[in-house]
Amino acid sequence: MYVFIADIYRGVYVVEFKLGGEGRITTGIPGLDGMMEGGFVPGNVAIVAGTAGTGKSILSTQFLVNGARNNEVGVLITFEEKKKQIFRNMKRFGWDIEDLEKKKQLFVYEYSASEIDKFINEGGSIENIIRDYKAKRLVFDSITSFAALYESEAKMRQAMVRLMDILRRWNCTTLMPSEAIITSDAGAEAQLQIRYGLEYLADALLSIYAVRKGDIRELALEVVKMRGTDHSKKLAPMKITKEGILLYPDQPFFSKGF
Repeated sequence: MYVFIADIYRGVYVVEFKLGGEGRITTGIPGLDGMMEGGFVPGNVAIVAGTAGTGKSILSTQFLVNGARNNEVGVLITFEEKKKQIFRNMKRFGWDIEDLEKKKQLFVYEYSASEIDKFINEGGSIENIIRDYKAKRLVFDSITSFAALYESEAKMRQAMVRLMDILRRWNCTTLMPSEAIITSDAGAEAQLQIRYGLEYLADALLSIYAVRKGDIRELALEVVKMRGTDHSKKLAPMKITKEGILLYPDQPFFSKGF
């Protein structure tokens, strides 16, 4: 059992939560694991959806870093940022990705748009790393960037089927950040629509909402679906802090009042 204390509503709020349940892949993100029976089902693929700037990549990288700290090797595949950018940006949270890679606790692979077919057809080097180092965690950042590279919906969906075959063969617990569009901006009734309708691919879907309150937006996370899990059905207030993502699952979230 772990406890964290946070200043909220001008006071001190204490939350107790379990980092992991039996047979689960814990995220180690304060407040999240308790929302989904202790963590992700091993081998599942989860989409992390949200609009720009809502912390999708931060949450996904935090999942990898916490795994590395728990002796679980991770792999980050990026189609958006350069490795050097990732190293620099994540140091803001105290995460030395470059050092973790040197220690072979976290491997970062960078692909450009011109290399998309190479990734699909020659994923062997990544698969070898996963097998040789017994990697358990994978982040594919982002599924939206990957989908946008195809000129037709038919080609995109063919590539998605091939991609999912590859990811499931690797048997890692996988997070896939995805861009989404806000279709409702009304507090507890907030809704997101994932671009390209890719939610059908996943075993789990986490949605991050940025709901306007006056002249600012407040963040909240919802576990929309998770196969084989009695997950939370509530929106959990979320903060991006200097240590990463922090959730408050026992606090209410409304567009007015948080």
